[in-house]
Amino acid sequence: MRLFSTALQIATRPRLACEISPEAIFAAQSAGMHDPLQTSVYVPLPEGAVVPGWKTPVLLAREAVQSALAQALQGMAGRNRQLTLVVPDACVRVLVLDFDTLSNKPQEALPLVRFRLRKMLPFDVEAASVSYQILKKNQEVEKVGSLRVMVAVASAEVCAELELLVRDAGFEPGVLLPSTLAALAAVPETEAHLVVHTGRRSVTTAITQAGDLLLYRTVERLEQQTEGIEDDLVQAVLMAIAFYEDALGRLPEQIWVAGHDTPEEFQRKLSVDETWKIPARSLVRTEHFLAEAVPQGRPACGFAGVVGALHG
Repeated sequence: MRLFSTALQIATRPRLACEISPEAIFAAQSAGMHDPLQTSVYVPLPEGAVVPGWKTPVLLAREAVQSALAQALQGMAGRNRQLTLVVPDACVRVLVLDFDTLSNKPQEALPLVRFRLRKMLPFDVEAASVSYQILKKNQEVEKVGSLRVMVAVASAEVCAELELLVRDAGFEPGVLLPSTLAALAAVPETEAHLVVHTGRRSVTTAITQAGDLLLYRTVERLEQQTEGIEDDLVQAVLMAIAFYEDALGRLPEQIWVAGHDTPEEFQRKLSVDETWKIPARSLVRTEHFLAEAVPQGRPACGFAGVVGALHG
């Protein structure tokens, strides 16, 4: 299983994608990168069945998850039974690192990337799955003389657990992506954009500009919240907006919402004092699906991970 190609823009991913989230299994298929989804399936999971993190087990109720996965994938098949597996953000560490230089040859660059990660992560980096992508230089935020590199890392134990789950369902996990990183492929590649991916256990904020990644930050949700206010969500969004304004010199015109909350729910949670003015929009919309594949009984924003995985 690989996290992603070192050249994402030319990587060809499977035409079947499946996301395992703490709330549900999402699955979808498309004929090509620029085609709408032909099928979409949502199968809910019991509370506590999936507990994301860099430690195992992630699947606390494996039988329930296996049953839901089999139900979601029933009738779906790729040419070689491969799929892109989208997992909770907490299972994969995504960092943006600065290098003076980095070889164009992966066999020379990866050891240097792993060396930088050794003291930054709480698991065995040498055994972990590590992928990287050199980001495009951005004139507004570029540090002179530096090379910005996005790195994604998942522990060997987490990869093995998830890989076995997929293989037991009769499929081959060709690519593994964290949910928000997958969803970013659905973001327009023009101008700058702020994306907020919400979940029951984490919040991820990301900022892109012209297809380049400026910010990617995942924080765990607080178990105790102030009554009527989701403090962790508010803080995460405010920090992302501050970064956006500092880097780009302006406030975002809108916030793209993906994951657990609909734009209406997101707006309500941030508007408790009725002062929130930045509009929220769903990153995934009905035009991403064929008419017969539009999700029923579930907002489209929950499919952001699989939509992005199939469009990336």
